[in-house]
Amino acid sequence: VNRTRCSFAIERDVRDPLGKRRVLVVELAKQQPGKAWPGDKLFHESIFNRKSFGWTANQTLVKQDAEADEWTILKPGRRSDVEDPFTVSRGWLCTELEQGQTDDLLNWRIVLDQKKLDEAMEKVPYYHIFGADCSARYFKFFIRGDESSPVLLGRLGGQVSPDMTFFELTTLTREVEGHRIVGTMETVPVLNVTLVKAPDSRGEWEEMLGVEQESLNGPQGTLEEFEQEQLRLQREPSPDREDWTPDDWADEQKERADAAFKDGSFRDAIVYYTRALRHTPLNEKLLSNRSAGYFKTGQFQLALDDAEKAQQIQPRWPKIYFRKGQALRALRRFEDAVAAFREGQTLERGNVEWEKEIQRTRDAEVAWEERRKAKAVAK
Repeated sequence: VNRTRCSFAIERDVRDPLGKRRVLVVELAKQQPGKAWPGDKLFHESIFNRKSFGWTANQTLVKQDAEADEWTILKPGRRSDVEDPFTVSRGWLCTELEQGQTDDLLNWRIVLDQKKLDEAMEKVPYYHIFGADCSARYFKFFIRGDESSPVLLGRLGGQVSPDMTFFELTTLTREVEGHRIVGTMETVPVLNVTLVKAPDSRGEWEEMLGVEQESLNGPQGTLEEFEQEQLRLQREPSPDREDWTPDDWADEQKERADAAFKDGSFRDAIVYYTRALRHTPLNEKLLSNRSAGYFKTGQFQLALDDAEKAQQIQPRWPKIYFRKGQALRALRRFEDAVAAFREGQTLERGNVEWEKEIQRTRDAEVAWEERRKAKAVAK
């Protein structure tokens, strides 16, 4: 092992939700990171052997292989490791991002590229690949050595308990989307990042993390620098916006959302459409566009909810029924989907696309029934 990089410390047990339990952590750093040792060769002898160790000045250290081992006395606590070498970039390693929350927790699930993860872990252990900075109101998650390009960065929708933040590498088994053989499964590595809401901020938040795309794409410093800059911007609003109306603020966010949607960044587009709707909540076009974003990210019930809200505001707009029908079909509510497309067809009789959507729905229903019967027979 590399003695200068070994450490021991008493730390909080991240699996204890109350944060009261403590564990003793002993970390021995290998001379060659990424090279596995045989499972039965971690210790050549039992750790609880009864040989005498020379812990006093008057005793001699045990000799092994006819030579005395050279001992290094470690100070308690983890060693400082703020100078991180570059191992992998965000764009290479992180492929998908999902998020969710409960009344007590915020959770992000980051799907990773297996090949790039393996390459990075040949250089450092996984817990030295990632890093997180957290304050009560702001959060930054990044790849160590590539800190200027964070994976997550922004203002939280409420307050959290920073010292209870943790992340864990695990795997996810799921069906391969679009595979020619239905039911084909894959197992991918994922990193779960969890923040604990502060006692006075528990409950559902309207927005988990306010992420500005410019912040993720541009080079960033520390979380403290980002937080100070955000506070400065709040204190010094741009003079040319002082007389803006709610429509002006909504239009600014809509432009960002439209650009993100066009680039295929559907989750970012959802965030911007949500911000625009805060200023103009009864805008049916924003609701329709956000419905499309939810549909693209597989959140079909939310897509349906937005389409139905837009329908209440502007029931004579045909596009709303297209959004509604798509969401219903994805939810396998085929008859309701056909009914939605029929309503759109009534409002736009010259458009042949409505009949095509109805036929696609019928075909999807038949295919679903065939798969369901095949599974029943297999059981």
